[in-house]
Amino acid sequence: MKRVELLARLKSAQVHDLYRGKDITTLTAFMNNTELEKHIQGFEKGIEAYGDRRAKTANA
Repeated sequence: MKRVELLARLKSAQVHDLYRGKDITTLTAFMNNTELEKHIQGFEKGIEAYGDRRAKTANA
């Protein structure tokens, strides 16, 4: 995946409610594409888990 695409994924994660107002991008300047993708996947998993928790709370 191209770095531009990875940075777009990171930007979409940063505007999510869970990470809004937090700087999750600064260290990415020092990461290669593989490290960056792993970094992004961690945030995407967090967003997915956040959505799952909210869905369970709404159904309770």
